[in-house]
Amino acid sequence: MTTEFQALCNSIGNEVARLLPEFLQVSEDFNIAQGNCALAIMNAAGESYGRLFGDFPPRQRESAMVVWKKANQVWLTGFATGTFEKLAYAGQIDEEKYGLARPEYIGWLGGLEARTASGERLVVAFSGVRGEQDQGILRKAAENLKSFSIVDC
Repeated sequence: MTTEFQALCNSIGNEVARLLPEFLQVSEDFNIAQGNCALAIMNAAGESYGRLFGDFPPRQRESAMVVWKKANQVWLTGFATGTFEKLAYAGQIDEEKYGLARPEYIGWLGGLEARTASGERLVVAFSGVRGEQDQGILRKAAENLKSFSIVDC
């Protein structure tokens, strides 16, 4: 893993850790996984980074499995989770070209296409709170850090 990618991932992970307590103050979000959340980041080369939050390993594992599926789907398709599913079900894209079959779709929000400040492809995903807030924490981290931005697609 390149030092630059690792440094960016550590920065994003630290910012998400700083923001997470604010998001978990909302009971609907806390109740999803009791704070046992996961972050995944990938670059175009397939290098990946993961970070777990919380204190209950069995639930951290569940969040990790979901977040990896979100990140991997975005990495394969170039579409945010939720957007890909809408386009596929509406027949607006040829889903077979992405190597995913319908039972494999994640279906939950929280995986996003992004770009580094230098324009390189980045995939970010979060899991453990409501899907809109899975995206929200990533958007807030991007806004605060300026080292990456979300690509809405």
